[in-house]
Amino acid sequence: MTQQIRSTTRPKQKRSSTQIRAWVNLLFFIIMVLVLAPQATGIPIHEWISFVVIIPLFIHLIMDWKWIVNITKRLFKKVPADARFNYVLDWLLFFLFVVATFTGVLISEAALPALGITMVIDPFWSSLHDMSANLMTIVIGVHLAMHWKWIVTNFNKYVLRRPARSAQVQGGH
Repeated sequence: MTQQIRSTTRPKQKRSSTQIRAWVNLLFFIIMVLVLAPQATGIPIHEWISFVVIIPLFIHLIMDWKWIVNITKRLFKKVPADARFNYVLDWLLFFLFVVATFTGVLISEAALPALGITMVIDPFWSSLHDMSANLMTIVIGVHLAMHWKWIVTNFNKYVLRRPARSAQVQGGH
C-alpha cells in the first residue's frame, strides 16, 4: 500500500534561480504598484506596505549581486553601452528609493504615530518625497522597458506556465 502511494505522488521539482527571480520580481512589482498609488490604498496602507517593499528589494539585489559586482569591476573598461546605462539607471533607482523611503518616514502620518512617534511634518520633506516618488515611477518604467523581453519570457514560462514560443513562430515565418 505504501509503495502504491509513493508512486502516485509527484516528485518535487527544484526551482531554478530564474523561476525564483521571476516570482520575487512579480511580488516586488505588485507591492511597488500599491506603494506608488497612495490615493488608491490610503495613507496608512501606503506607509505600512512601504516598509514591506524593502524585503523584495533586498532579495532582488541579493539575487542580482553577481551582476552588480561584475559590472562595477568593469564599468570603466569595455562594457556594452546598454549594460552601462542599465547600471547607472539602477543606481539612480536605488537612490530614489532610499530618498523616497527616508522622506516617507519623516512625513509619516500613520505608521510612526501608531508606534507612538510623532513628528512635525515639514513641507520640504513632503515635496522631496513627492518628487523622488514621481521620478522613481518614471525610472521604474524605463527599467521595466529595458528588461521587457526577460519579463515577458519568464512570466509566461514560470507564472503562466506557458512554454516559450519558438523563434520561427515569433518571427511569423
